[in-house]
Amino acid sequence: MFPGKLRSRWTGPFIVKVVYPYGTVEIENPATGQSFKVNGQRLKPFLEHFDQHESSENLVDPLYQAVHSE
Repeated sequence: MFPGKLRSRWTGPFIVKVVYPYGTVEIENPATGQSFKVNGQRLKPFLEHFDQHESSENLVDPLYQAVHSE
């Protein structure tokens, strides 16, 4: 009937670039560099070869520091 109608138009993995309010997420295809916005509920987590000791970064809330530094 319609062979391509139900086919997924995008497959990953993708890199999350920006998370917007209300669930919108901007993702980028690392192979092509193309980025686009999608509904965050449509994304699935993908952790290939994830090594916790390899990439770890401590995040700090700048508002919390600014309020308590006075």
